[in-house]
Amino acid sequence: MNKTDNMSIRQQKVRAGGIDIHKDKTVVCFYIAGIKEEVKEYGTFTEDLEKIRDDLLNQNIREVIIESTGIYWIALCTVLTLSKIEVTVVNPKFIKNMPKEKTDRKDARWLCKLLVNGLVRNSFVASEEQRAFRELCRMRSKYTNHITQAGNRMVKTLERRNIKLKSVASNTKSKSIKEIIAALAHGETDVEKLLKLCRGKLKKKEPEMRKALHGVLTPHDRLMMQDLLNDIAHFEKQIQGLNERIKQHTDKVNEELIKNIRVVSGIGAQSVEVLLAEVGSNVNAFENEDKLAAWVGLAPGNKESAGKAHYAGRRDGNVYLRTIMIQVAWAAVRTKNSYWRAMYYHLSKRINKGKAIIAVARKLIRLIYKIIKGTKTYTEYGADYFVQQLQERYAKRRTQQA
Repeated sequence: MNKTDNMSIRQQKVRAGGIDIHKDKTVVCFYIAGIKEEVKEYGTFTEDLEKIRDDLLNQNIREVIIESTGIYWIALCTVLTLSKIEVTVVNPKFIKNMPKEKTDRKDARWLCKLLVNGLVRNSFVASEEQRAFRELCRMRSKYTNHITQAGNRMVKTLERRNIKLKSVASNTKSKSIKEIIAALAHGETDVEKLLKLCRGKLKKKEPEMRKALHGVLTPHDRLMMQDLLNDIAHFEKQIQGLNERIKQHTDKVNEELIKNIRVVSGIGAQSVEVLLAEVGSNVNAFENEDKLAAWVGLAPGNKESAGKAHYAGRRDGNVYLRTIMIQVAWAAVRTKNSYWRAMYYHLSKRINKGKAIIAVARKLIRLIYKIIKGTKTYTEYGADYFVQQLQERYAKRRTQQA
């Protein structure tokens, strides 16, 4: 759809249904032009959802609209789509009714009215297979967070007993530190034996480590740390199983597409998996790269009144994909002599670092859209290319102002 289509008059629907669904109650508005407008209430058990489907089919209503409230809409959407009923799922933020006049029955009527008059746009609803892919990646992210939290609790326990590993080691997730913590948890008190576990750069810090390990753990502390180590081992095993199941999904994706995405600075194997899980292997659901950036929550909002522009922030968007894109952006700007590093340092001179990294992440997701679409391939031109582009832009501006 091009931009001019947004103002076109859509044909009014003759039959439609508006559905407002909650945890224990569903309100449905049945509309048939010139004949009836009826609002009925149902439960949310499977037999209730099937009753809604049957009532819609009996009245020959094949188009309905559902507000995407939590997770409750998914079951109803599945039941209806299996019966060839076209379901429009909408974000509640885009279809708010008149304030102070909100009821479930009014909401169902309002939704139906919007659908009948073509005043809504369908949200991106992933296929069942892609939703399963998403769940696997999101669960892996949660398990990774659990491991990080458990590690932080152990370090906190050690700090409480003045075993100051964090003051010496820059990375408490390194193999050496993990082995030292495991040894402490299982009763090792000989500092010299603990020092033998140090390797790499940490081995050069033996005098500091000797001081850091001078502390006394109680039996209770050791038991708590052992429980945390068991938790970490459990979650690592779970992640290993998830990785195998995630691989089954990525194996179905075109290898060339994965290769083209992996070339982009800052993107690793897990980043690609999250991208494919959240967006999919095609971007047909999004009109252009700006729509995708807005959906992710990386596009700036607009708020202009009386000719004055005001700060509008950005949408919440897809928190899982936005998180991974910000991580990718940080990895990209840390790549030496990269285009993204030069862009970030240029922007951070004018705006704060948080906004600068969001701008880099937005440019990255727009680039990824084009790669998935097949309209562009990525080449790292380096920092000099960005500086050259900047100089050309400034020269063009000076020419226009002259």
